[in-house]
Amino acid sequence: MASALDVILVDDVEHLGKAGELVKVKPGYARNYLLPKGSAILANKFTLAEYEERKAQLEAEAEKRRAEAETLKIKLEEKTISIDAKAGETGKLFGAITKENIVEAVKDQLSLEVVKDQIALKAPIRAIGDHEISLKIASGISTKIFVQVKAI
Repeated sequence: MASALDVILVDDVEHLGKAGELVKVKPGYARNYLLPKGSAILANKFTLAEYEERKAQLEAEAEKRRAEAETLKIKLEEKTISIDAKAGETGKLFGAITKENIVEAVKDQLSLEVVKDQIALKAPIRAIGDHEISLKIASGISTKIFVQVKAI
């Protein structure tokens, strides 16, 4: 069994820790997820020394990102966006409303930037009507919006 690696978190990582913390993780998790994503750096004597110098800066950057996420949450909270789509007489769409369509509608109607990875949509919307969509804005910060699909 491989031993745990020490890494320094650059971003908040859900269920692991906050930016600036030194944590132990499995080597595969570090190698395949944390390091390529830029969420952590390997801890060694050089990075630990640099980390100590930059700790306050990393924590300030993380706090700024959290504040921006909270602001976005407040602006999005319980808002309704409308999307027009072609539908049959039974209310089924001739196609589907995807995460990309929702991102575009939020940008056009609310003038706010979200990315498709923030949208928790298990399957594309395939019917007219009102749909509640969850958005995970950042670690521990989520909200919901309503998507009103209208037939054209």
